[in-house]
Amino acid sequence: MKKPNPAVNPPAWLQLYDARNNQIQESRPVGRPPAPVPRYKVGVTMSQGETAELKVWQDRFSALMGRKISTGETVGILARICSTRFSRISDQEFTDMMDLVEHLVEGR
Repeated sequence: MKKPNPAVNPPAWLQLYDARNNQIQESRPVGRPPAPVPRYKVGVTMSQGETAELKVWQDRFSALMGRKISTGETVGILARICSTRFSRISDQEFTDMMDLVEHLVEGR
């Protein structure tokens, strides 16, 4: 009786290993694909009241949009609102932070 030639009919597990080794690997970076808009992680120190206020705005924006708005998106939206408001009052002089904030909030 003749032994089967493994090169002619290798076991299934060996064929699987061989198939995996012969696959052409796609060169793709590991992990999450890059975002269309680059984002940067930053650290901030805020009071409990400031974080609570930020959470309120995050919840408001999320309700309006019908999806979860991230903290970064919330800060970005608020920063853009402040930029627009500031451009309206940039020709004025301010004596202190309270004066500046009042002008930004009141829109005077």
